Amino acid sequence: MGRFQPKKKPTAKAAKAKKSKEPVTFDDFMEDAIEYEEQGERYVSGDRSERNYERAVDMYAKAYALKEDDPDCLYNWGRVLFILVGFFPPHTTPEERLPRVDASIDKFRKALALAGSNKTDVEFNLAQALHLRSELLQESSDIDGAYGLSAIALQEAITMFDSVYEVQEQDYLKQKEPSATVASEKEDGTANGTESAPEASSTPQEASGQDDYETVTQMEATTAYSLIDTLVASGDALTTMASMMAVYPDAKKVFERARDKLDRAERWLADTSESDKEHHKARVQILLKRGHSLCALADRAFLATSQADPSLYEHALDTLVHVTEKLDDKNVEAWCDLGDVYSRYAQAILDDCEQHSKPLDRKTTGKDVWQLYGKAADALATALKIEPKNLQILNKASDVSMARAQLPLPVAEKNQTQLLKNAQFYCKQAVEINGQVLTSGWLGWAYATWALEAWAEMPNRINDAHKIISSWIKRGANEDLFQRLADENDNMDGAFIEWVSVTFFDAEPEGDDDDDDESD
Repeated sequence: MGRFQPKKKPTAKAAKAKKSKEPVTFDDFMEDAIEYEEQGERYVSGDRSERNYERAVDMYAKAYALKEDDPDCLYNWGRVLFILVGFFPPHTTPEERLPRVDASIDKFRKALALAGSNKTDVEFNLAQALHLRSELLQESSDIDGAYGLSAIALQEAITMFDSVYEVQEQDYLKQKEPSATVASEKEDGTANGTESAPEASSTPQEASGQDDYETVTQMEATTAYSLIDTLVASGDALTTMASMMAVYPDAKKVFERARDKLDRAERWLADTSESDKEHHKARVQILLKRGHSLCALADRAFLATSQADPSLYEHALDTLVHVTEKLDDKNVEAWCDLGDVYSRYAQAILDDCEQHSKPLDRKTTGKDVWQLYGKAADALATALKIEPKNLQILNKASDVSMARAQLPLPVAEKNQTQLLKNAQFYCKQAVEINGQVLTSGWLGWAYATWALEAWAEMPNRINDAHKIISSWIKRGANEDLFQRLADENDNMDGAFIEWVSVTFFDAEPEGDDDDDDESD
């Protein structure tokens, strides 16, 4: 599920005349950095966007070498580094992502030390980076003490979001009621972190500045949308915290705190005009995060009780469906989130049956699982119509088709060949779009091709799978990458994993006994 969008970007406030010389001064490098960043944003995604962001990083680094005490340079530098984390290919290891996240955190901390009193933007972005650091540490298997480090980063992020919100709310209420004092706000609960209800509408005020580039030390007026951004990010961090807590009753309390943040964001949204451009976007974002939090609660409840709670999953689904049916039927994130929730709901029912040694009943649980996976496939297919070259969606769609093909149900057996061909198609598409990304498409393509013979008895498909794996290895894949990708896919057939290990990496076949037979 998507998250971690930068809160603000630097934008040139006036058109700059075309330069005839290379940058020399601090201001030259800053202006070039902003131009490259704008180009990166203009291309949105892909190699061109990434290259421009990387050039922006280089320019900020050169500007910093000339003036190390400028908070704006550090802030913008850290934020672009953070944006670049999103350009890593699918399945990039947490260990590969963390250095760039940590670099952005370092820049934000330095900017924060220099920013003075007007620092909420720096704190907000630092908190986002800390949240991402926490999640990457949770995913890591190679970093000592990763869980504890994750908890420390996450708690700092949550505390920082609360601090930012407290300052923003006080500023916003002062704008609405100039005669209100800080003391009266404390009595209302705003100073100690308790959110009070909005009372009247406010007109956003735009900041004015004389510099050629936006700075962190210029104070922009807080709007209801500023408050919403912070509350949504805070609720998201609390959802992550709740998901990693060992004691379920304690986790439920933190999930309630996350829900309260999103409820509060909804109330601030009611304080805005529906004609505002930001209103619709904020409404969608609140609902996406609510759906994510509800699904996380459903997953955590299953871990605690070993029983799938339909009401929690269905509440999450209803929230996301509202986005796609009522607000934005082109929202790729919403369609992908729907696919995730449908899949996780289906998997929870499967795990429930397995843990209680109950076979799938084709008329009840089996029917539910089949239909849920079908809806997940439909949601991802819709997302692909909007973004047909999105590698992550192609891989997710393949995973869903493979999961359906393996179900112990007559309907799955009847449709198995077509489902495997669908999975094969999605992964082949991913490879054709960008075969240099070794973590995307290749292994899934080989797996689906192998299964067409191993499961559906189509001849010569294992030979085709052999060719696919051979091509993958020629491009740089190795045993460590294979094992990591196999470990990440809980539904991958052990027979396929053994076939690849034995055929390409000289592993010993399972069940072989190397000891000499004893004879009397």
